[in-house]
Amino acid sequence: MAAMSNERARLLLHPVRMRVVIALSGEDLTTRQIGEILEDVPQASLYRAIAQLHEAEIIEVVDEVRRGGAIERTYRMVPANAVMAPNALMSGTPEELLGAAQTFADVIVDTTARHLSVAGEQWREDRVGMRHEALWITAAEREELAADIQAVFAKYLNRERSPQAKLWAVMVAIMRDQTASRLDHEDAAAES
Repeated sequence: MAAMSNERARLLLHPVRMRVVIALSGEDLTTRQIGEILEDVPQASLYRAIAQLHEAEIIEVVDEVRRGGAIERTYRMVPANAVMAPNALMSGTPEELLGAAQTFADVIVDTTARHLSVAGEQWREDRVGMRHEALWITAAEREELAADIQAVFAKYLNRERSPQAKLWAVMVAIMRDQTASRLDHEDAAAES
């Protein structure tokens, strides 16, 4: 089981494959549409990433349409296979984790830039939020926080899409903040 988790983590921690999965998290897309979203990715790299994700059953084909002499496939993310458990995420190397964090940050910037370019001056009408909190919590409380966040996502995932619904990107990261490690050491020294 650990080998499978490691293999899935390696697939999902790759920047191009991660971006494909994120692009498919909101809607079904054709390869062409994915390419338009990931316009900086060379076509060969994109096709290879899609093939690898499909082979691993992280994405699936939901439609095929013949266009000229080619078949255009529409893909959908398989949510149960696209989520990494924390132990799978931790199975990568430090470099892979850092790359995943960079890709995640890039997706936030790209999503914001795309919204601003499409919304024009009306961007203020959408309630955009960003928040960073430094929380002093125990390992048990961190697990409770993760469960609470999963419950919030579960409440809104897989709902019937209403005609008034708009696609929103909700991105959460929980990371140990080492900027306070100096304070941790000072506190420990003061207690002894």
